[in-house]
Amino acid sequence: MLELNSDNKIIHKKNFPKYLMICLLFVASSFLAYSVYWAVRIPFSTYDIFVFISGPLFQNSPMNTPLSLQLILFQELAAAIGYLVNLIAAVLAFQSIIQYIKHEQKWQITFGKSLIVEAVFFLLFIPTSIHHLVGAFLSMSGADFFVGLSYLLQVLLIVPPFIMLGLKLKNNQSLDSIQKWVCIAAPLFVFAFWFKYLFLWIDTLSPMGSQQVTVMNTVGALNSWLTLLIASVLTVLACLGFYKTKKINKWLVGIGLILFGGYFIIYDLVAIWEPVYSWFFYVTDVWIITLPILGVAILNLKTNS
Repeated sequence: MLELNSDNKIIHKKNFPKYLMICLLFVASSFLAYSVYWAVRIPFSTYDIFVFISGPLFQNSPMNTPLSLQLILFQELAAAIGYLVNLIAAVLAFQSIIQYIKHEQKWQITFGKSLIVEAVFFLLFIPTSIHHLVGAFLSMSGADFFVGLSYLLQVLLIVPPFIMLGLKLKNNQSLDSIQKWVCIAAPLFVFAFWFKYLFLWIDTLSPMGSQQVTVMNTVGALNSWLTLLIASVLTVLACLGFYKTKKINKWLVGIGLILFGGYFIIYDLVAIWEPVYSWFFYVTDVWIITLPILGVAILNLKTNS
């Protein structure tokens, strides 16, 4: 656990239960594996986009304009760089967990660096947002307003608090300052994902899916609207309570994590019966599916801490 020294700085003095450490390591490993996969995909994705823009489907379409081509290439270049940046962030996050388990005080510096690098990853969403927002405004083919808005909101909600929290951790600032930015960053992060997947449903999954009301597309709709929203609200309540009392409510945190990862479990189940969900599985942050394991581990703690 975390305690303070005489200078009000974070020190690592007590251990969490071993099962909780294993769960943290498992989540970090899943994030790392996810990041490795997308980094390895960079050459293939780059090849695919150049085949597309040089092929007849693009060449003979309304998308084939100088501005559209520039926006697409700018977007894809930023995406390729972003996957490498995300891999670096994942490696640092994994390293910080290892350091924490080994009682190395520099874990927080490493984790702070991970947050800053991950903020850069989200910052690289800006070209995609520009492509779709500008394209939608100019009625360019292939551009989508909701896609552009989704990426923009992720940048606005995640980048500033991640940078601030990362700097606080990296510079080993006071625990009060770090706790303040944890309580800001955590809810905004979950809200950003709620917006992302809500817009995915509004703009893609619902229009392209079955227009008949079935059990599974109803479950998919409720999942898109409510699961991450409830997780966001629980995260807000947990952070407000922690900021006031300096105690973590294990029920709010645990259930919030279960719901956060639970969205992706439900998404995958719906995809078995609703093909449109499987078509867009590749855009989901599938590593988050491991968070319920951590949530259950937190619920199993004997007391709030």
